[in-house]
Amino acid sequence: MKAKRALTGVLLLFVAASLAFLLFKPGRRAETPVQAAEPGTSRPGGRRVVAYYFHATQRCATCRSIESQSGEAITTTFASELARGTLEWRPVNVQLPQNRHFVQDYQLFTRSLVLVEFKAGRQVRYKVLEKTWELVGNKTALQEYVVREVRAMLGGS
Repeated sequence: MKAKRALTGVLLLFVAASLAFLLFKPGRRAETPVQAAEPGTSRPGGRRVVAYYFHATQRCATCRSIESQSGEAITTTFASELARGTLEWRPVNVQLPQNRHFVQDYQLFTRSLVLVEFKAGRQVRYKVLEKTWELVGNKTALQEYVVREVRAMLGGS
């Protein structure tokens, strides 16, 4: 149990240091937060949910595992929603200049899975799935969590 806590502490410290470097590295220009625009196109007045997995260029095994397990849960459970365009799966590198605004838009402090609901082309709500980091060691539990949260977002009004 002590080893697990120590490993968790080390991983969190690594993530915090990585984020601090990303946000405060020399030569970084100030940017104004930008509201996330609806990706792709949809029917006028349409509703869609986008599942973003925000990551950096350099990724650890844990980050890759969260992306893989989340993507698998979404693509296998929600194949019809993905095909209809009511759900979209989008991994996004937040270190690319055009994507840096997402860190502020969603108040991200680490690599994160975020569900965003759009109606008529406008963002109406979002939820950061914070438990992915604690569940990553249990694929079944992580995927059940992701499916439950996506279902809740899709079912919301």
